[in-house]
Amino acid sequence: MNPPQNKLTLRARAGYMCGGAAQTTIVTLINVVLTYFYTNVMGINIAKVALIMLISRLFDGASDIIAGVIIDRTHSKYGKARPWLLRMALPHFVGLIAMFAVPPVSEFAQLIYIFVAYNFANTIVNTMAGLALSSLNSLMTRDPVERSQLNALRQFGAPVMELAISALTIPVANRLGGDQRAWLLVILCFSAIATLCYLLCFFWAKETAPEERGESAEAVPVGKAFRALLHNKYWFICLIVWIMATFYLTISGTNLSYYCQYLMHNVNYMSVLTTAEKLSTIVLTAIAVPFMIPRLGKRNMMLAGACVVTVGHLITLAAPLNLTVATVAAVLRGAGIAPCFAVLFAMIADCVEYGHWKSSLRTEGVIFCAATVGQKFGQGVASAIVGGLLDSAGYDGLAAVQTATANAMISRIYLLTPALCFGVIVILMLFYKLDKEMPQIMLDLEARKQKEALR
Repeated sequence: MNPPQNKLTLRARAGYMCGGAAQTTIVTLINVVLTYFYTNVMGINIAKVALIMLISRLFDGASDIIAGVIIDRTHSKYGKARPWLLRMALPHFVGLIAMFAVPPVSEFAQLIYIFVAYNFANTIVNTMAGLALSSLNSLMTRDPVERSQLNALRQFGAPVMELAISALTIPVANRLGGDQRAWLLVILCFSAIATLCYLLCFFWAKETAPEERGESAEAVPVGKAFRALLHNKYWFICLIVWIMATFYLTISGTNLSYYCQYLMHNVNYMSVLTTAEKLSTIVLTAIAVPFMIPRLGKRNMMLAGACVVTVGHLITLAAPLNLTVATVAAVLRGAGIAPCFAVLFAMIADCVEYGHWKSSLRTEGVIFCAATVGQKFGQGVASAIVGGLLDSAGYDGLAAVQTATANAMISRIYLLTPALCFGVIVILMLFYKLDKEMPQIMLDLEARKQKEALR
């Protein structure tokens, strides 16, 4: 099905896994603890924080497009995507700390600072590094199975970091005093680890796939590349899947700390539930996912995983405040999430091949950047939804006890979000047929390449 090429080394796979751990650091901090830090530690109004994150999406969209074009037009001794992992390592370290280093000034000045720090860390640095890592998948190998396995490794590294951040940040910060200084010490440690992971990814994961450009990247105008994207139907399906997955991560992650603190009356339960979900994801990703990919295919894995999340979470309706029931549901969610996230980036990589076959244009950067626009859009809208709903219900981050209206809103968000988001993914997968079409597409591309070589 594919042109001959060397198999990826264990070192290359480990490097890509480290990249997954590094890239998810900023995303997880934003999704899980950043809003809690701003509202419950710094005392900033939740609606204002949500508005900043929503407005920032406008800049995110532009930054993703710019980053995609830059990657497509980068040519260095390290390749086109890989050098950006090295260039973003130090800014990533600085940006993470900056988001939590809010100065003791007026609230308006703090909001300005948060806007600048948030956009530097997420809109600029994480966009460039994350898009480089995503594009690297299709530049390391052209084998669809190896791409899926690479993505599974990325999704093994990511939950490990997510688990550490979700389970340790709030308890450790509280143990150190719970003030801003305590939080900064915790974030400093995560920043150092993430930076090291990016460096390992740069040194170990290399662009070894046979060069497949189609029409030269330099010769493809941005407008032409995006017009070709409009004819990539599978990219649109993956885009909506990505938005729904981001909705789940952001809404559930942001709301979980509030749910545990005000409804279950112990904020440390967040660590218990997060650990159960992430460990389930990690174990299944390590043990089962690599064997499932070549046997089931990406679409069937996504479909099965989304069904498990949807059905598994519904058991919480039986006893919403019971820790045992919530833990069992978290394990089931993690088990379903494992195959979903293991194949998501690989499905986007397959959209690169489909787009190349469809339009003769090969633009990894533009395809991945357009997808990450959807991810950032989902993240911003989800943050705004949580902030807007809680603010309308009267949530006050400095209050020891919330009103009945606020508690009811927190409960509804927790109970409904997973089933709604993954229910949409189940429906979308019924229209996804690319797995069956990929063998012929790869044969056609190889035949086209051989024909061009004879000219």
